Amino acid sequence: MSRKSRLIRIFLVLFGLTAFIGYFAFSTFLFNPFEGRLGVDVAGLVPRSADFFIARARLKTVFSDFPALEIADKLERNPAWQAFSGSPEQADLTADLKWQELVDEIERSTAELPAGLGPLDIFGGTDLAIAGNFKGNNIDSAEWAVYGTLGFTGKLAIELLAYPGLLNLETQGLGVTELDDYITIHGPALATPLHVARVFDVGVISNSSELVAAAVSLEARQFKDSFLAGATYNDRIAVIERNDHRDEVEVYINTRSLLETLQVAGAWPDSQSQDFLPSLVSKFFQLSMVNHFAGVIGDHNGLQLDLHASLSRELMTPLQTRTYRRRPSSGDEIILERAIFAPADTSLFAYIKCNMGDLIGQVFQSIEPDARGLIEDMFQKTGKYRNLQQVVDELDEALLDRCVIIVRENDYPQDPDGPPHDDQVVPAVAIIFWLAEGGGEKIVALRDLIGGMGPRIGLAGKEPGHSGYYKNLVGGHVIREFWAPMIPGTGLIATGNTGEICIVANSFQMVNHLHKTWSQGAPSFPRLSERSDFAALARSSRYGANLALWFNPASAVQILEQQARRRAEDSIQIDWAFERTQMERKVLRDDFGGRAKNQLGGVEKGDFESEVAGRLELLETTIKTQQIPLRMEQYAREFQYLGGIQGTLLMLALDPKAIELSLRVIAPLE
Repeated sequence: MSRKSRLIRIFLVLFGLTAFIGYFAFSTFLFNPFEGRLGVDVAGLVPRSADFFIARARLKTVFSDFPALEIADKLERNPAWQAFSGSPEQADLTADLKWQELVDEIERSTAELPAGLGPLDIFGGTDLAIAGNFKGNNIDSAEWAVYGTLGFTGKLAIELLAYPGLLNLETQGLGVTELDDYITIHGPALATPLHVARVFDVGVISNSSELVAAAVSLEARQFKDSFLAGATYNDRIAVIERNDHRDEVEVYINTRSLLETLQVAGAWPDSQSQDFLPSLVSKFFQLSMVNHFAGVIGDHNGLQLDLHASLSRELMTPLQTRTYRRRPSSGDEIILERAIFAPADTSLFAYIKCNMGDLIGQVFQSIEPDARGLIEDMFQKTGKYRNLQQVVDELDEALLDRCVIIVRENDYPQDPDGPPHDDQVVPAVAIIFWLAEGGGEKIVALRDLIGGMGPRIGLAGKEPGHSGYYKNLVGGHVIREFWAPMIPGTGLIATGNTGEICIVANSFQMVNHLHKTWSQGAPSFPRLSERSDFAALARSSRYGANLALWFNPASAVQILEQQARRRAEDSIQIDWAFERTQMERKVLRDDFGGRAKNQLGGVEKGDFESEVAGRLELLETTIKTQQIPLRMEQYAREFQYLGGIQGTLLMLALDPKAIELSLRVIAPLE
């Protein structure tokens, strides 16, 4: 053997011996660098009894350099984001969320990590979850744990906690207590002790020793009684159709525990609300009915949300039970049988499947008492009905359990022979009801009864003395019109029956438009059902829907832009009682020698009132001149925000035991 060969052999032996000793020492004092992975989702380390669980995979696709977002460059090129960035709305939101303070705190904490490491270096940039239990009477009291897959540096960082001197923890006012399964970090710099454990390639950090100990125990027991092994995860999260990377956010919240922690009492939505929509929704849904919800949230080219809400049947009212027992309609039924009536440029399409008597009755119950009284009085004047409930019962017999609401831009040409109306800009709105057997005759009889009331209920014809109730033949369909100056923007309500449906709209031209959309379709009258984006989203729900809402921002913005000026004027609130008091004092001081109002003579009182009125009018003009342009600028930005969304579809499938919610928002960044 040559000298060179002997040297190489000696070197290899020494290298192998050094490597073995190094490996042995590293494995003894730190961890086995060749140990395996956990082998299951991090949910396997979360107790099944957890009140909340939120998790996401592939963190490195979210953050480029924590906390900077990976999509930051795309956002900067997006017109909607460009409008939002630097706007007053962004400033207000940032302040409300204390976002800058949070970012600064994250950056300070990250700077304290050794060797220039970032959170993604430690957690490996893959799976991360937070779970725990609600405690006390506020969210801050919750017991939580963070579970994250670790890279090599992450494993090393946790194991080095057993040697606080190496990390200079003492100089930071921190102490370490090493127990059998985990390490506790404590000290005045921490609001509460932190407990840290490593289970193969998953690190667990928690403010609860029980949660950390449970993670170690669950792995030892092959994940029995873990959240991963529970029915909620397997039936409500794992089975949902996912993208190829399965990197959607997984979420579970025990709603009942959350409400108890937040000490939420009373009804939500408020059943006593004077506002129409909260009052109506409260009749059909209460948050207290929900036990928990679970599902996934995706963010590919927009937002994809699928949630299952478990319900307590014993807390439902008879109305809610009847409504929730109604079988949902499939996506194909909604597309082929309901959306076939809606024009392709529809701004809002709503499909509702429930007992129409229940729905109409609750609509009446939710409007202002004075308005409800006027409607009831109108029907009582016919001599046929004693109360509003009799009208509801008759409609219930005439209508099937479904209806559609269609809202689009009112771009129909003005009818020179049409009814007089105010100058409000309103969208064209239609409601389509499906008729029960014999229901068409009942609806026609009811219309004729109402039309015969004429001026007694506010109808007014073109000629003096006319009832204001007209019957016309448009496009081969009989359309009846109620001319009423109180109807905003159009001055009429038009209605017509065709076969199995009844259409009610604020434009007779819209009634004709819907008939042609249904009977002809593209190319002359393209349908919403023919839009590929709408059809794809409607079919994406696994459960169908009792309620489906399609929102098209592109066409909705056209309506909103037309209404912007009036909306801006109506949004300006002036406390006239306060301003009048201030102005009266100023006028008395400036023009009447500071005398009291009761010291003025007759002529002086007239001059005084005239001067006050003139100054208040000038004040109103000044305020509007200053504020309306600012409001218009705000609305213009909001329209740009909406422009970033191509379409939205919400679908709710009801059952006495659960609500299945599907939300799709198409909002590509490029």
